[in-house]
Amino acid sequence: MPHEIDVSTGSAAVLVAGEPPWHGLGTVIQHAAGSQQALQLAHLDWTVESWPLWAGPQNQSRPVTTHVANVRSDTQAVLGVVSRRYRIFQNREAFSFMDTLVGEKLAMYETAGSLQGGRRVWLLARIPEEFRVGTEDVVQPYVLLCNNHDGLAALRMIPTSVRVVCSNTLNLALQGQDDLGITIRHCESLPERVLEARRSLGIVTRRFAAFKGELQVLGRQTVNSAWLGAYFSGLLPPAADPTLEARQKLIRTAWQENFENPRNTLPGIRSTAWAAFNAVSEWADHQRKFRGTDPRIRAERRLQSVWFGASDQLKRRAYDAALAARSN
Repeated sequence: MPHEIDVSTGSAAVLVAGEPPWHGLGTVIQHAAGSQQALQLAHLDWTVESWPLWAGPQNQSRPVTTHVANVRSDTQAVLGVVSRRYRIFQNREAFSFMDTLVGEKLAMYETAGSLQGGRRVWLLARIPEEFRVGTEDVVQPYVLLCNNHDGLAALRMIPTSVRVVCSNTLNLALQGQDDLGITIRHCESLPERVLEARRSLGIVTRRFAAFKGELQVLGRQTVNSAWLGAYFSGLLPPAADPTLEARQKLIRTAWQENFENPRNTLPGIRSTAWAAFNAVSEWADHQRKFRGTDPRIRAERRLQSVWFGASDQLKRRAYDAALAARSN
């Protein structure tokens, strides 16, 4: 399997403010003034077209009346097969969705790119604010927008955060929402859903306000070794199989070492539930092993897991369990 960062146009479809991650792939920028500039810099200024499908033996094929192919306009790559009711949400539409925030200086484009030849497109916008736990631990809020052209997922806007000292990330679920964030499904009511989502942007702001309060709770809650052992075991219970348990014990040991490292013993967070959560998050984001014959394959699989997969799920469980410490 090739690495999933899109290089269909001859250069990596990733835009990054500062130094490019993922083994040097990306375009270094200072800022993007708007979605059109972000699209161009990230090589995402292409469209998706609906092409008819045919099926059947050679020379006897017939048109498929229920489905069409989503085809990338510049490479003519098939991104997915979808129902005729499916509404394409073009990259420019998805990105212009964020322009109101950027135009009002409420957010700044920082990262944009595509995966799997353009099947998944993302935009990460930083909110110009910062949260602090203790005096030196800084957490920055972001909004992650992701859109799929393969028909397997809706467009989503997810509030997320990055811990500056070690680049740990956390996707923040929105209370009362079906998913992590605001969801726009590819259906006939798409224009109405876009308007609804624009009105719902205040939900993201309120989630960040709640997150700020949660950080203070986690930073004030001190924990002891017994609680820490139970916390780690709850996230990764001992296994009956000796081989599996040996691997899981190594992971729990890594969490313990992370809990005691300098990043988690900063003034005001040492021996706290916040430090315990970040011990797990640091492993999930940076130390977890991923298979692949190429460093870029492994890096891409890590990104997929951190934002959308198993690492994200582990971090959210760890965050919820750390918050529960306040009642102990």
